[in-house]
Amino acid sequence: MAIGAKSAGKGRPLAALFLLSLLWALDGLGPDLLPALRHSLMPAMERQVITCALLAILAAAYALKRRGPLPDGRSALAWAGIGLLLFAAPIMLAAVAQGWVSQLERVAIFSLTPVIAVVLEPHLGNAQQRGNGALTAALAAVAGALCILPFALPSTPGAAAAVLVIVLASACAAVGNCLAVRLASFNSGGTPALCAAIAGGSAALAFAVASACTEHAHLRFSQNLAQLVWLSLIDVPALMLLFWLLRQMSATCMTTRFILAPLLTVMAGIALEQPPVTTRMILGVLLMAGGAAWILFAPDDDERGDSIRLM
Repeated sequence: MAIGAKSAGKGRPLAALFLLSLLWALDGLGPDLLPALRHSLMPAMERQVITCALLAILAAAYALKRRGPLPDGRSALAWAGIGLLLFAAPIMLAAVAQGWVSQLERVAIFSLTPVIAVVLEPHLGNAQQRGNGALTAALAAVAGALCILPFALPSTPGAAAAVLVIVLASACAAVGNCLAVRLASFNSGGTPALCAAIAGGSAALAFAVASACTEHAHLRFSQNLAQLVWLSLIDVPALMLLFWLLRQMSATCMTTRFILAPLLTVMAGIALEQPPVTTRMILGVLLMAGGAAWILFAPDDDERGDSIRLM
């Protein structure tokens, strides 16, 4: 199969990644797109409990319907750890630093996730060592995010520690993605849906503990109906796409969602609010788009020397 067929094979994963990023961007714009969400605020951890629990329930139901093989104890434990590392740890760490680091600053710091994935995937995942081009592209995307998103250097030790906590959260997301891709590609036991159910269930349990300890959550369906509908239509499908992509592309490519989602949000904000377009804004958009495009479309090192071959 030639280059054209190989490129065509990437079409569905790239479309799924773009849709995942779009759903994340819509989630950030939720209160603006659906004003009812402003009147049905839900505690952050409670919202994550519901999202991950819905993922676990739907994935488990699908797995039972397909009657696939059950994972062994070691694989089940590994996927439970993936759920904690990929979902629970980043969100909980970000919540710890919430009072010190603004939401936009957190988004800017999380743009480091592809950089960390480029460095760690050859050691933690199953990908070959990438060339300097991928690392340069990831760093360029970070520079673009810093051009657009406000980020102030920490002025106190507490603020500096909070920034380091967000960097650690970004590293957890990158490491979790690398390990998840490795487990999925090795087909380590159990169907993909059942693995997603285990990961979602472990994350839901962790969020439930955090919610019980830090929030006074009282789920009222009548008041939170808009939130529940939004989670079902936006957040849960995004997580389903995430697990489907684990067997379709590298962790580095998957982490470009931390670049694409903010980029789509910025583009939507420009289109809706029509602010003055500055040179810095244009440069930031170009760097983010160009960096993500290079990571997604540039050939891997093992393809450059033998790009025309049978699949």
